[in-house]
Amino acid sequence: MPEQIDALRELAAEAGVHESYWDIAGTLHVTTDDTRRAILAAMGIAAASDAEALQSLRLWRERRWRAPLPPVVVLRRGCKAQQFAVEITIPERRAAETVEWRIETETGGTIDGSARAESLAVVASGEIDGIPLARRNLPLPTMLPEGYHTLILTFGGRASRCPLIVAPAAAYVPPWMEEGERRWGLACQVYGLRRARDWGVGDFTALGELMGAAKELGAQMVGINPLHALFPSWPDACSPYSPSNPEFLNPLMIDIDAIPFAKDSPALAAFCADPAVKTALAEARKKDLVDYPRVSDLKYQALALLYDDFLEQEPPEASAAFDAFCVAGGGRLRRFAEFVALHETMGGLPWNTWPAPFQNPASPEVEAYAIANAERVTFHAFLQWLASVQLAAATEAVPEVGLYRDLAVGVNAEGAAAWASQGDIVRGVSVGAPPDAFSPVGQDWGLPPPNPHRMTETAYEGFIALLRANMCHAAALRLDHVMGLMRLFWIPQGLGVPGGAYVSYPFDDLLAIVALESRRHRCLVVGEDLGTVPEDFRARMAAERLLSYRVLYFERWDSGLFKRPDTYPPLSLVTPTTHDMPTIAGEWLGRDIALRTEIGIYADDKVAQREIDGREREREALVAALADQNLSPTPAPADDPEALTALTEAVVRYAARTLSRLLVVNLGDLLVEDTQINLPGTVDEHPNWRRRMRETVSTLAGHPLIRAGVAAIRRER
Repeated sequence: MPEQIDALRELAAEAGVHESYWDIAGTLHVTTDDTRRAILAAMGIAAASDAEALQSLRLWRERRWRAPLPPVVVLRRGCKAQQFAVEITIPERRAAETVEWRIETETGGTIDGSARAESLAVVASGEIDGIPLARRNLPLPTMLPEGYHTLILTFGGRASRCPLIVAPAAAYVPPWMEEGERRWGLACQVYGLRRARDWGVGDFTALGELMGAAKELGAQMVGINPLHALFPSWPDACSPYSPSNPEFLNPLMIDIDAIPFAKDSPALAAFCADPAVKTALAEARKKDLVDYPRVSDLKYQALALLYDDFLEQEPPEASAAFDAFCVAGGGRLRRFAEFVALHETMGGLPWNTWPAPFQNPASPEVEAYAIANAERVTFHAFLQWLASVQLAAATEAVPEVGLYRDLAVGVNAEGAAAWASQGDIVRGVSVGAPPDAFSPVGQDWGLPPPNPHRMTETAYEGFIALLRANMCHAAALRLDHVMGLMRLFWIPQGLGVPGGAYVSYPFDDLLAIVALESRRHRCLVVGEDLGTVPEDFRARMAAERLLSYRVLYFERWDSGLFKRPDTYPPLSLVTPTTHDMPTIAGEWLGRDIALRTEIGIYADDKVAQREIDGREREREALVAALADQNLSPTPAPADDPEALTALTEAVVRYAARTLSRLLVVNLGDLLVEDTQINLPGTVDEHPNWRRRMRETVSTLAGHPLIRAGVAAIRRER
């Protein structure tokens, strides 16, 4: 019995399940056997009984010995020569034979070599089916070109192959940052931008106008929340952090009037001339909150009419560009478009409730559906093309200002990515966080985790595609919950946060791929390292040249005192607030606490009072920090517009004074707004991801509050 119990623990450990973790309060949480079994089951590893665990452990340990090559090899520039090698598995009885290898590079070249097996250093010894085996290090040329190659190993008349990824030593950092320059930018939510002629939601034209305004103000960056594709059939499912597929864009951001061939569409012209449509558009434009059902209905009707005319007229240049886009998008684009069309046909029902054949994207029934509904499937690919073209136009029109994009940590279990690549995610568990500064009871984000073992088996194909899609047109990319490259907190269904455990990911390989893609796209990478951060994690980020994400209100000592500006690491991005926090004014006024109290989030009055008392201490610490830097606002902070404006400028100057190479300030802060974009822990209780800016984009560069805030920044940068 002890051996079998040990087998469960060893199996879980080798599969990446952590034995325990410390939460942010210093409490040790030990993983239970129930949690181990639930996580292993979700991974597809049988461990319901001790006997199953013992058998699975044996199979798990054997699998690496049964193939000459691993599923993928990832090597880094700058590593020690003895580490620039691949581990190969060879029967001991054939050690005197010659190993031949060939590398086919991604550019079509080849590099060859050979070595006697017995001359290669032994890394480990094992046995399968009574046959002694040795794992040996096969050195490869250290000057291999960076990129995605194929390694072919020939031994004993048998050829084996595996992907070979060669990555740079660190991620891309732009020259200005390497030279010590400190820059700054503005941040917003694209859906919240307002134009006089928009369709009730911010769009790519508004983004382009904001980038122009940022240039006029002297900013070098514009940061945005994710632009990920959501759910046309569920227009109210508007959280950009619960996407259907983060490789693709949200078509609601398309500016219909900016499509070059839209003016030649009779159907679109008739639609826009309809008095009912005019009235609906006028009402949508006036709203303070995005009316997603109405806006989605209007835009998708208009885009469908435009697409019909596009097919009929076939404008040569545009048609050729769209065809090329579809070819480049390949199977991933096709699967996405098929899902969106099917989701419509199925009435928006979750895909795991569809008739069984349609739950499998590779089934003959799905293929037949795609053929029979080719125009509708192609319509959704058409929308991705329009969105991609407009995003490119927004960024290319103002090259002096870089776009700082955001990549969500996961996908919606009912979305296109989960349907198209079902083996890539794990069902029966969700991703979350143990107790931390955001939530003292922990969080369950409701997102299925990626399968770390599947990532390796597929040579990180999905991860690479995700990075490429989101680094496109970006000068910088924020990786939400960057600790997920190393570990994610898995919560088995029915066990809640207390039954959760950390699971490891192939950290070194993922960092290597981030470095390779960032270099290729010349894209700075920011890691959102908030919450429970593993020991030495930030040091590793710095070595990888990833920027740490520093939120001013969280940068405090254990005593509660704010850290001085000169303590911030240079290789970091600093921001006063985030989309999950109240604005500077809202934080001071305690708007978030009042809102949580009003909607009943707090367990009782005592919990609410603790929050109120804690906020008062935070205010005192903030005033002390500002005074320490001779930034005490005048008039003193109070609940009136002038005082809140002075407080905002003081806080912004404090953040701008830090050593962080990059400062990003939310437009809502500069406009001294006090309402919150997203209130974590709520769904319908608060209008998350809906609030529109009161001001139009065209007025921002001249707005007195924006100009005052920018002047505060420029005094320090």
